[in-house]
Order: sequence, then structure tokens, then C-alpha cells
Amino acid sequence: MKSKHLLLSIVIFTLFSCKEKKDPSAFYYPAEWEPHQAIYIGWGYEAEWKREVFPFIIDIVKALDGTTPIIFLSDTSENVQVFKDYLLEKQIPPDNYEYISLPYYNPLAPRDVGPVYIMNGLGDKKVIDFKWAAQEAYKDFLIEKGIEESKAIKYASFLESNQKVDSLLAVKNGYDVISSWLTFDGGAIEVNGEGTILLNEYWMLKYNRGATKDSIEKELKRTLHVGNFVWVGKGLMEDPPNIATIVPGYFGSGTDGHTDEYIRFANPNTILLAWVDDKEKDKHPINAGNYERLNETYQILKKAKDQNGQPFNIVKIPLPDLIFRPVVVVEGWALSDTTIGISWFPESEHEKYRVGDTIQQVAASSYLNFLVTNDKVLLPTYLHMGGSKEKEEEVKRIFTKLYPKKELVWIDAMKYNWQGGGIHCFTKQVPLSLNTKKD
Repeated sequence: MKSKHLLLSIVIFTLFSCKEKKDPSAFYYPAEWEPHQAIYIGWGYEAEWKREVFPFIIDIVKALDGTTPIIFLSDTSENVQVFKDYLLEKQIPPDNYEYISLPYYNPLAPRDVGPVYIMNGLGDKKVIDFKWAAQEAYKDFLIEKGIEESKAIKYASFLESNQKVDSLLAVKNGYDVISSWLTFDGGAIEVNGEGTILLNEYWMLKYNRGATKDSIEKELKRTLHVGNFVWVGKGLMEDPPNIATIVPGYFGSGTDGHTDEYIRFANPNTILLAWVDDKEKDKHPINAGNYERLNETYQILKKAKDQNGQPFNIVKIPLPDLIFRPVVVVEGWALSDTTIGISWFPESEHEKYRVGDTIQQVAASSYLNFLVTNDKVLLPTYLHMGGSKEKEEEVKRIFTKLYPKKELVWIDAMKYNWQGGGIHCFTKQVPLSLNTKKD
């Protein structure tokens, strides 16, 4: 099985190699549609919210089976045999995969904390060690709750292990690590592999306090070797920071605007932009907010140029119909399919929400939280949630045209959408290079 994976990957790499970089020794951050050596997937068993996504993991594994090797990541506290037994129960041979245990609080989001590989045409790889935003965000959240800063820093320190995942995996595989002062989650990195990068201006400046656009650009030139910067507008309304109110009576869980929810490259010159059309914008306040934000980015993109001075091909991808469910406000820090603890909300909102109230939780649903692999594209489906068949058919038509040689695989990502993520968040590609060293 593994030899089959390797042979397929080498064939794909050979095809891509026809388009050589000008200087084979020059490092660059490969686009996500370039060949993959493997895919990281995280898993966890110790907490119920981790076990809830097991069926989601199985769907991804089945979609990738036989085409792209999988490396499973977990915290050292987890019993790997438990997960292997689960795979076996689902008729999936556990010996086909690699398992890595390392200190890792939340292994369900390897996209954001996993290695950011740069490589060159000679087969060399290095890993960029960016800072992860969630630890600082949680500290700020605690301070907003009235906890003094020194204690907030201490209480947020349990997330420190996630800051080291990328460098630990790099060292394990013998790759040099380039440390960066920049806070930059993997779900916020969107490049075309030719020198252009898309950046959420609000997110980058908020999570890199004191930095300027100029200093950020200089650091990205040094680390990712990009030179053309397109600064875009805010992310989706239903992708708020941590757990927060979106509009009165509606809350969600998110990352505060990762690009993988609303704007993606499909190829070096084509940008996919999430979209709300005129006939939908007035149906709900969240739609109206998204309409305004996405139009701002659209106006920016219409004027932007790629690294060669050419305009982008902008393709609008319809947002799924809003998905929400009723939950009851309770005391404390409860968080389940049916309850939300009032402590999650800032003191200023406690007058709006009272224990016993029913409010709506909004899912972080988006067709742009997809994964391109060696021969498939994994996309979320929302038909089972009552989503628009017309919209999903349009998405299917667009992606079939963009990736005519790849199979489209539709996956139910709702369990992770409720937690603020999706297929792309849940995975992390290892780019294939001439160096076939195992990652």
C-alpha cells in the first residue's frame, strides 16, 4: 500500500516538475494543489468533543485511501491502540497508517499548528515556526472576563504545547526550523505557489500587535519567500473569535477570520471568494454582514494583480444557507449540542443573555473549507441539513471545471463545523519533494 502511494506521488511530482522554478535552489511555499507526500490528521479520545468527530475522520480516511498516505497525530496522553481498534471496527486496516504521539492539547486542528513546509527544486525542505493565535486570544478572553493579566497568562499556558507541534515534527524528520516572531495560523495562509499571498488585514494586525503591514510583509518575504501581497477584508460573520455573539441572539465558534473559510486560490491566477447575492442579503442580519464584508474584498480583488502584473480570475462561491440550532443558556462553562454556559460571554452581555434563555448557535459552514489532494477534492455537503440543492450543484459545476482530473468527494463536516472548523482545518498537507524522506 505504501509503495503504491509513493509511486503515485512520484508520478504526480514528475508531471508538476515540468514547470520548474527559475532557481531550483530557491525555497518557496508550495500551493496546496501541488503534489502531497502525506496528509496529517489529528485525533483524540479523552474528551467527548474529540470523540464526536470520529465518524468525520473515517470519512476523510476513506476518501484519501489508496491515493495519499495519512499520518495520525495525537497527544501523548492518548492510547493509540484505542484509535486503531476503532479503525479496525470500521473495516479500515490500522497498519496502513503512521501514528505520531507528541505533547498536543488539541490535535483536531493540525492545519493551524502543523508544520509550514517550504521547499526547493533540489528536494530540500525546511519548516517555518510561526506563533499560534489561540493562546494569546484565550489570554485576552480571560482578561476580558476580569482576570488579571498575570493569572490569565498562567491559565492560558496549557495551550503552550500546541506552539511546539510544528518544530517537534520538523526535528523528528531532520528538517531545519526557521523561527518567526509572526503570529500566523495555517488556516490563514493562502498562497498561489508563484509568489502571491492573500492576507486578512484585520486578522494579521489584530494578532500581531505593534506590527505594521510593512513589517509583516518583510517577515513573510524572509520566511515564505513571497513577494506579492494582497490584503483583503474581514472573514465571515459566522467565524467569530473563540465563542462569541455574532448578532443579537446568535453566537458561534471560530477563528476570527481565517481565509480558508472565505477566500482561496484554486490555481495560480484563480481566486475563489465566498458570496452572498443581492436576493439573500436581506434574509438575515448575518447574511447582510457577510454581504458587506465580501463585497469589500471583491472590490479589492478587482483592482489587485498577481505576481506577473495580471488581473485575477475571481470566481464567486455561494455560501451555504445559514445553519443554526437552539441551545439553552445555563450557569458556568457548559458547552454541548443543547447548552451554552453564560460564562462564555463577556460580562457586558450578561444583561442580554439570562440563564434559561434559548439562543441560536450558528455553524461555521462554508464550501471553501475544502481540501485538494493528489487526485481528489474533499468538499463539505449541506444537503442533509436542508441546504440548497441549487447552490451545491453550482459548487459542483465550478469545482468540476477547476479540477477536471480530480474526483469530487462530498463529506459531512457538520460535527466540526459546530466547533468552528471544517475539512481544511482538520487536515494538513505535507508537500512532496524529490526528497522522499518520511515526514
